[in-house]
Amino acid sequence: MPSLSSTPFAHQFNSTPRSRSAVSRRLLAFRAFLLGALLLAGFGAALTAAPAALAHDELVSSTPADGTVLEEAPAELELVFSSELMDIGNKVIVADAAGTNLVESDPVLNRETLVQALPALENGAYQVNWRAVSSDGHPITGTFSFTVDAPGSDAAETNAPAGTPTESAAASATAEPTAESSDPAATEESVASHVPWALGGAAVGAIIALAVWAVVAQLKKRRRGAGS
Repeated sequence: MPSLSSTPFAHQFNSTPRSRSAVSRRLLAFRAFLLGALLLAGFGAALTAAPAALAHDELVSSTPADGTVLEEAPAELELVFSSELMDIGNKVIVADAAGTNLVESDPVLNRETLVQALPALENGAYQVNWRAVSSDGHPITGTFSFTVDAPGSDAAETNAPAGTPTESAAASATAEPTAESSDPAATEESVASHVPWALGGAAVGAIIALAVWAVVAQLKKRRRGAGS
């Protein structure tokens, strides 16, 4: 009669713990792979969604539109944005061909619409420089131009009072600090826009490192248990 140790059943019985250990290692490796794949997928989704979350509001339309030639001088400008603006730091400058700012008041905000009252404009080209505070708190800027070409207004321009140059010079001196003040805001916007990316990258890296450490520790623990 053959001994128990030489039978196929006994051989299979003796190799069972080793087989179970191999299966456990393969299962842990698969779990580690699956966890890494899920983390990478989540990181990719975060990168895809981040630009939309960080995008600032933008100018949708303006009246008059950029490049428009008007036969009648407008009494106001209307700027429509993609979302409701913050009612702080909004500014509109309308400069003539000489670079003189003709705006005498602050713009009026109505949700996502910014309205700027204008003085009586003569025939000529005008450039509009605007600054607004986006709904996410970041300043945004832009520029567009339009031309007034009203028929029969040349005579009125010729008979215009001689005191205009003095008023224009004063308005120009007032407008210069406004243009300079936009530089710090632009710098602040650039720095602030990079902060969420840096924090998000650091957080994802920490999560991945922690997951890898946990899987490795579990593998070592299982191997020590199998060896004993």
